[in-house]
Amino acid sequence: MNRLKSALIWLALPLMVAAWLLFGSPAMEPEAPPEAEGDKVPRYSLKGVEWTRLNQQGQRDFTATAESADYYDDESARYEQLKVNVLGISKTPWNLTSPNGEAPPHERRISMRGPVNVEGAWPDGEPVTLQMAQLWVDPDKRQLQTNEGVQFESTSRKGKSKGLQADWEKQTVQLLGDVRMEYVPKPQSR
Repeated sequence: MNRLKSALIWLALPLMVAAWLLFGSPAMEPEAPPEAEGDKVPRYSLKGVEWTRLNQQGQRDFTATAESADYYDDESARYEQLKVNVLGISKTPWNLTSPNGEAPPHERRISMRGPVNVEGAWPDGEPVTLQMAQLWVDPDKRQLQTNEGVQFESTSRKGKSKGLQADWEKQTVQLLGDVRMEYVPKPQSR
């Protein structure tokens, strides 16, 4: 009987060690992935986002869509595949698109990051396309602004400038500096 007890103890001892290693060892517990420094975890994420802002008269001021939007505790946001439509000069809609965008903490303006493509019209109604690396959209001031290089092209003119500021309420567009423009004369009718 003593031999049987000794044999059972010697058999049970390796089983207990194996069970402890498998289930009780802290080294065997899965570790949480380390959070990279500077990475923020969004408070919530949305897919297929659409929003519209109305002016004081109840008319559409601007609309925007994004494939996804991540909102953070500091009130900042990040957007993917961002599209914004504002009322441009001559009351022609300006369509702005970019692969990425973000709203800084505690601000309502959005930084679209590039390439940013803009389709709009000159004051005479002629369609124009613009491209830049970054563009700020400020819905409170109703302005578009960049200090980055801007390239633009339409049927009768093309060129580039260092920076742009547009006000969709006042219906103005300013090319800020180092403006280079080529004009294509329109044929005269007889």
